[in-house]
Amino acid sequence: MGLIVGILQGILCIILYVRMYKREVPEPMGKKAAIPVVLGFFAPFLSTALLVGFGLIVMKVTGGKFQSLTGLVPTYTLKSLVAAFAAAAFPEELIKFLLILLSIKFIKPKNVYECGLLGAGVGAGFTFLEEMLYGSGSIAAALGRLPFFAMHVVFNLIMGVFLGLALHEKRNGRAGATKHGVLAFVVPVLWHSIFDAATTFNRALQAGVDTDNDFLAIAGVAVALVVVIVSVALQVWGLIKYKNSTEELCAMDITQQESQPRHGKSEQ
Repeated sequence: MGLIVGILQGILCIILYVRMYKREVPEPMGKKAAIPVVLGFFAPFLSTALLVGFGLIVMKVTGGKFQSLTGLVPTYTLKSLVAAFAAAAFPEELIKFLLILLSIKFIKPKNVYECGLLGAGVGAGFTFLEEMLYGSGSIAAALGRLPFFAMHVVFNLIMGVFLGLALHEKRNGRAGATKHGVLAFVVPVLWHSIFDAATTFNRALQAGVDTDNDFLAIAGVAVALVVVIVSVALQVWGLIKYKNSTEELCAMDITQQESQPRHGKSEQ
């Protein structure tokens, strides 16, 4: 039953993506919009391989005596953030970031809206496979993830829009291209790290449960509730913001400007 719920969440993401696709004006980009979704299917495998590869390199360099990153930081908050960043947020978002860049490179979107769409497509493909994997555990775990079914779609929607804005700024010779390019990666990674630190990697909650420490357990639950509520609100806000900005983003052209002909003396 848990697997069914996981598949349902993935299907919801695909439906959401199709609605985004149909919304583009004056017309959708075409069948190539399916490419980032297919690429997104491979992201969980690639991010896992990246994480394992990094771990093997570190173990090789340190001779197998490497101390856990979380053991190097003093507080539960930092332990949670480091674990969430290293084990999930960074490898997952890095792989998806590269896949979005790959999609932009080969599909050549014509406006900022399409860049956001490509990002959302990678997130939808990633979610479809990830939710099937997580959903195979228990129905309780799958149902607990249901309110966040579009989280990766929004993470990568943000990536795509910021990358599109960077291309738009570059096309028009403005100075904001680098800033938007940096934000395209930093914002999703930061949000992803905070969310996972408060949920999956919540060290305070885990320590409170393991040691019967009521204070730590309550603090961990409180932090989780705050971050979850804020994240769900931001998830909904991001989707609505993207929808309401459709015409504006579609009008922001990122195609290469044609070289202007050199003019000689004006004709008399």
